[in-house]
Amino acid sequence: MTDGPTTDHELPDQPAVPEEHRRLSRDLRYWALVLRSFWGLSPLRVSALVVATALTAAVPATGIWLTAQAVQAVVDAVLHVPGALDRLTPATAGLVALAVAEHVVSSMSQYLNSLLQLEFSAKIGEQVMVKGTRMDLSAYENPEAYDRLQRALRESGSGTAFEVFEEMMRTLTSLASLVTVSWVLFTWNTWIALAILLAPLPALAAHVVFSKQGYAIEYHRAQDRRRAFYYQDLTTTDTSYKEVKLYQLGPYFVDRYRALVQGFFRVDRSLARRRHGWSAALGLVSVACSAGALVFALRSTAGNGKLGELAGYLQALGAVHAAATGLLLGVATLYQNTLFTGNLFDYLSLPEGGITGGSRPFPRRLTHGIEFQDVTFRYPGTETTALDRLSCFIPADTCCALVGSNGAGKSTVVKLLARLYEPNSGRILIDGVPIEEYDTDDLQRNIGVVFQDFIRYEMPVRHNIGFGHLDDLGDDDRIRVAAQASGADEFVDQLPGRYDTTLGRRFEGGHQLSGGQWQKIALARAFLRDAPVAVLDEPTAAIDPEAEADIFGQLRTICSQATSLVVSHRFSTVRIADKILVVEGGRLIEEGSHEELLSLGGTYAYLFRLQADAYLPEATA
Repeated sequence: MTDGPTTDHELPDQPAVPEEHRRLSRDLRYWALVLRSFWGLSPLRVSALVVATALTAAVPATGIWLTAQAVQAVVDAVLHVPGALDRLTPATAGLVALAVAEHVVSSMSQYLNSLLQLEFSAKIGEQVMVKGTRMDLSAYENPEAYDRLQRALRESGSGTAFEVFEEMMRTLTSLASLVTVSWVLFTWNTWIALAILLAPLPALAAHVVFSKQGYAIEYHRAQDRRRAFYYQDLTTTDTSYKEVKLYQLGPYFVDRYRALVQGFFRVDRSLARRRHGWSAALGLVSVACSAGALVFALRSTAGNGKLGELAGYLQALGAVHAAATGLLLGVATLYQNTLFTGNLFDYLSLPEGGITGGSRPFPRRLTHGIEFQDVTFRYPGTETTALDRLSCFIPADTCCALVGSNGAGKSTVVKLLARLYEPNSGRILIDGVPIEEYDTDDLQRNIGVVFQDFIRYEMPVRHNIGFGHLDDLGDDDRIRVAAQASGADEFVDQLPGRYDTTLGRRFEGGHQLSGGQWQKIALARAFLRDAPVAVLDEPTAAIDPEAEADIFGQLRTICSQATSLVVSHRFSTVRIADKILVVEGGRLIEEGSHEELLSLGGTYAYLFRLQADAYLPEATA
């Protein structure tokens, strides 16, 4: 092949961007996001804090200069130099005023910091929550995306984003202090100023190097750290206590935790030895520089007699060391916190839900039904086909059951109907209209769903039921009717506070329910919705047969007012449906009533008899 002119598709090799440059660009972007977030909270408070920071940075240099003036004035007064007392008075007044101003500015800075921290914590927590409600379900079912969400949630509560802002202010304060103190020193003596400025660098260089190594160690042990936390969780939570106790797993988990922690300790001890060894050795260099600067200052003072400058040099040694330490430590801490804060802003910048709808209002009652036409769906990030050209029809105002083995695609049908996902191909029609033409929010408001993994809200009973239709949260009559429809009223009336009783054990005064009772609460939530479409995913999995019969007696009543889809593996449940759809491998393989499918003698009949035989005594010989 001969070389040809460069086209848009054949770009010449470009020099690779150094990793350090990419990191700097990333960090600058995060810092800009932090500053923008704080500016959006309160421009006035942020401006006031910046002014206070600038004033604080000027305090050390001003103090050194005033101290030199005051000490020199005292020396001159002792030597009876004319005008010495006249110079002493303003220098003394300046030192007093500086001390008062430093206290006032420091108090104001602390107040502004606390207000901004409170506001920012509340705001960023709210943003993470809002973002979570706007993400697609795929973000929760994809492990990588879900890990990103959880990391962002941890960072929103840990305060690292605020620490980045706070460290930026401290770093700028240290830098400004270092510049102003240096300016004062250089006006007195260049060589002494250089010696004082260079003194802290060797020890601080060691700190930065080993801080970077410490972060790398912690970064690579993240999985083992999570595993250690998991072992702790297994031995300290109510959900795992019974099995851990019964199988006597406690000592095993403690041993595994201890092994991990001891491994952490050995690595950290080795790093600590090297860190403190090098810091001590290089600290001697810093001490030598400081000592040299001090000797030089003393000899210089002996030659020129300016004791005021000597006092300034002595004070500057501490000020420069504090400023340089604050600057370099601030940069190191800022770098580390920026890495963690990046988890938060990367999450907040993720694209939001991609499922879009039309403007058509959802019908208050279906007149034709729900139809799947050659629907194919694969979950994002997987190659497995969950639904493979599925076609089926659910007539309006009927109770339709969906059965099949685990992984057959039953729950996927529910998710697509609720528009939590979109099919890869094919169409879903509701009353003859493509589902994407309906307003998505209106569609979801008009579908009452009880998922197999429904939420157990550790809140009052009225909220657990009222969340089915928020407008009825304060309507006691409607909430009570919904509870009666699911059979939950029988045990709710026995609770200490009835419908105001908090459920669960997380909060004080909470009352824990059995699995079946929680399921009845979830059913009441769906019944309250009074939607034209009701979807129940394994609605009786944790309910005894008698309660199951009661619930489906109510469900038959609901079916006269709504189109219902029941997903279940219990054939005692599905046999009362008007129509039964049997799916396997993501395809519809059988459909009909209970009697028709038994007569057919296919998959449904085989599974029904297999389940029924488990309840019958073995035939005697």
